[in-house]
Amino acid sequence: MAVTWDTIKAYFTDMDVDHMKHVSANWPKVLDLHDEASVLYYATQVHASVASGRMPIGEPRWTPKMVADFLDWWQSQAPGTKPIV
Repeated sequence: MAVTWDTIKAYFTDMDVDHMKHVSANWPKVLDLHDEASVLYYATQVHASVASGRMPIGEPRWTPKMVADFLDWWQSQAPGTKPIV
């Protein structure tokens, strides 16, 4: 079964969302981890961060299944996507 946005959205805690809105305030677009279009815009960076364990900050790291789910969801939205990690 394909991984849905609802599954991915649930992986981001309110702390993650608040932190990334603050961190990305001066980026070209604010990263809102509870907004699908925003996460897709920054999917390369999000995937690299969760796959390497740099994110989330101050919380348990994503499991390998969560990272794989994110990649599956991302690739279903953008076929041919190649992660950098």
